[in-house]
Amino acid sequence: MPVIEDFGIESIAVGDVASDFVVVQVDTLSIDAWIRTTLSDAGMHETAALGETIPALGVGQVVATNSEDLAVGDWVYGLLSAQTHALVPAAGLRKLNLQEGIAPGDYAGPLNVTGGITAWVGLIRVAQVQAGDVVVVSGAAGAVGSVVVQLAKARGARVIGIAGGPGKCCYLLDTLGADVAIDYKNADIAQQLAKAAPDGVDVFFDNVGGETLDIVLDNLAPAGARVAICGAISQYQNLDDVRGPKLYLRLAERNAMMKGFVVSHYEADYPAALEEISALMKAGKLTLPEHVVRGIDHFPDALLMLFDGRHLGNLVVRP
Repeated sequence: MPVIEDFGIESIAVGDVASDFVVVQVDTLSIDAWIRTTLSDAGMHETAALGETIPALGVGQVVATNSEDLAVGDWVYGLLSAQTHALVPAAGLRKLNLQEGIAPGDYAGPLNVTGGITAWVGLIRVAQVQAGDVVVVSGAAGAVGSVVVQLAKARGARVIGIAGGPGKCCYLLDTLGADVAIDYKNADIAQQLAKAAPDGVDVFFDNVGGETLDIVLDNLAPAGARVAICGAISQYQNLDDVRGPKLYLRLAERNAMMKGFVVSHYEADYPAALEEISALMKAGKLTLPEHVVRGIDHFPDALLMLFDGRHLGNLVVRP
């Protein structure tokens, strides 16, 4: 794992704005697990070279433009990275059409591609959740997991969330409306899962991997279960020696499906995801509390916080 001393701050003046570029004043940066993988040669995404700005998706407002498509004052979403101001190509940004009841920062949270949209794609397109399904979510108190819990409930499923610590389990039950919360730090997951889902698990949305994945595979429903592999945060600290599932034969034994996905392969589904999540938000049926870290100089601490359990809900940096 990286440490704070691996990071630094540089002050650089923004020069001329080239044709089709804009300058964006960054408002909110989303702290996502994929960022960690860019800091490794074995990463699942492109490796960030030493000395480069740490990549991050976020929301900001255009303050200078040399583009016909974006004007000063427009709110945009894209790869703004860990900086207070981003000089970026206009083509790489999505202009936000803000609507009543939706704040710009929501596009770095429940409406974020790597947040709520990832949750929607994995649960609805990949796992094909149905009313009456028993759904298990690992990393359920994080940004993606929190939205998965609420989407599954809105679709009529019974939801079991796995998280670490009594506070996070109370959050799953009291704030998100999960039916059962399992504290992996203080309880036997296998024992609790067998009790909570005696007839087996129909859908597993996995953000954690490792031992947790094996435990749920061992508790799949007898036929037709679906496992969506969103991530494996338990493995990101050692990508050269990732531990895969030992009990994958449960998939064959129980006629189950396990499928990994990358949200960028489902761009055609973004409008449907945004529509459903926005409607639930406006109806008061979906919320995503923020854990805000202020100051761009604290971006490294926020990134490490993602892996030590110090946050709840959606972790963001506001420069």
